[in-house]
Amino acid sequence: MVHAGTHPRRELTATVFRPPRAMGVIIGGAFAAWAAAVAVIAGNIAWGASPEFKTFLAWLVAAGAFLLALLFAAWAYAVGSLAYTIRPDALEIRWGWRRVVVPIASIQRLVPGRTLEPPEVQGLNWWGCHVGAGDVKRVGYTLFYSTHAEPEELLYVVTDGEAYGLTVQDQAAFAEAIQARAALAPVEERGEQRSLRVGPAALPLWQDRVALWAVGLGGALCAVVCGYVFASYPGLPEVVELSFPALGGIVRVGDRSELLGIAYLAAAIYAGNVLAGAALHAFERAAGLWLFTSGALLQAVLFGAALIAFANA
Repeated sequence: MVHAGTHPRRELTATVFRPPRAMGVIIGGAFAAWAAAVAVIAGNIAWGASPEFKTFLAWLVAAGAFLLALLFAAWAYAVGSLAYTIRPDALEIRWGWRRVVVPIASIQRLVPGRTLEPPEVQGLNWWGCHVGAGDVKRVGYTLFYSTHAEPEELLYVVTDGEAYGLTVQDQAAFAEAIQARAALAPVEERGEQRSLRVGPAALPLWQDRVALWAVGLGGALCAVVCGYVFASYPGLPEVVELSFPALGGIVRVGDRSELLGIAYLAAAIYAGNVLAGAALHAFERAAGLWLFTSGALLQAVLFGAALIAFANA
């Protein structure tokens, strides 16, 4: 157990402890840059290429790599923002757009990592970033918000609920700050540990599994529509009969490139549907779900239209 030193008591204002973050930010940023480079290369290959299935795959790789770059950039930002703020009544852990608030009165003890076995963290794990959960002997279920390189850099904050694994360089000063506030915290007012989301993470969409499934289904159907159109396009003659859209029963003859509009329309509808649905879902869940599900149904309609159009071309 870490004991406080004999420093003179200072005014109990918020005290911020920051772990070493450079390595985690550099590696996370490097992964983000690599994914962004892949997205640019794949996009350049697809841009201007003749419509065929390989072109569709290039666009798919570009989109996936772009999303991966955004994800690693967000994680790198979270590592860079990692901080532990000891307030008069609570310990606040900042991780990107997440705030974990631990009431001081709920903290039972602090355990240095050097006295325990090296932990196994399930979650984000790379040099300078260890964020996730794991079971630690003599501590129990532990949530890690850490950048440690060695177990000795860890400090476990054990509460009446979960424990927290933090990277604290000056563990004595951290313990002194906790103990000074615990001495003034009302024992009968423990409060509840809570996790708060701010900024983009506060959108209700991320917590709605039904909405996320609808978004995923719409994306999968959109990919099917675009993949089918691009795969079938090279086998068409230069001039085709266009029965989609129908013109009062009249079959129109036109350039085969007009059929690519089905794929472009599917992609545009999906992108607009996701953006509008996410904004609407924040205010009215039912309306957002309706928009997501109707968008997925519309992708299915477009796929049927593509099948008919290419069969009659």
